[in-house]
Amino acid sequence: METKVAVVTGGNKGIGFEIVKGLCQKFNGTVFLTARNEERGLQAVKKLEELDLHPVFHQLDITSEESLQTFATHISSNYSGIDVLVNNAGLLDFDKSVSTYEESKKLIDTNFMSLLRISKILYPLLKDDARIINLSSDWGLLSNIRKQIWLDTLVKDNLTVDEITDFVNDFLQAAKNGKNAFVSFAGHYGDYKVSKVAMSALTFVQQRQFNELGKNISINCVHPGFVKSDMTNGMGDFTPERGARAPLYLALEAPQSLKGTFVWHDCHQVNWDD
Repeated sequence: METKVAVVTGGNKGIGFEIVKGLCQKFNGTVFLTARNEERGLQAVKKLEELDLHPVFHQLDITSEESLQTFATHISSNYSGIDVLVNNAGLLDFDKSVSTYEESKKLIDTNFMSLLRISKILYPLLKDDARIINLSSDWGLLSNIRKQIWLDTLVKDNLTVDEITDFVNDFLQAAKNGKNAFVSFAGHYGDYKVSKVAMSALTFVQQRQFNELGKNISINCVHPGFVKSDMTNGMGDFTPERGARAPLYLALEAPQSLKGTFVWHDCHQVNWDD
């Protein structure tokens, strides 16, 4: 009998850690806790083992194609594929509402461009009824964008991945042009907002692509709520455990027919472009 596989990126703390915990409790298979920092990842595994939960650690840096390829090779050599993929790893400097170009570039590379790397390297390992969950934010709603051309472009039925990439590159050019251009594009924390809006748009495009290929893969993005974490300097309305509720619903309980949607922290669907 094939062993099912679930993978969580950035699983060593916060929401990611709680998602790993929930999967270990309810997912009938192997749960991979991945993290860029091996020491922190192994410490997280030890915490879960003390609760009699047994995830498998694998080092994974989603900004590195080499690291992703090493992980992909491990999966393909030992398992029949991936059943659940939770794209949780991400960056946000909560202390800095207007970032420099270099800071913005790093954030967008982690939060969005890494999804393209993951698509290239890990998606070929997805089983035909796999589930992908992208951890977004209420800042991933289209209304966070202020530039009309992108408000019009990102809702097109035939939107392409290249156009989404053009969108993030247009923002990076604004960031290069200084604070006023940065803020006029998407307001304060604009780099994070752009990265999450791009994630949302990519979710919908990739679902369309899976459908066109006749695959029963579901991909959804989810706003886990304003969660207290290192990323938010301990501010927030929800605990990480509460923030993991909707992602775990999508990973374990939602009907496979729920596809290409934006899901709120209470597990109901919302219109991304309202």
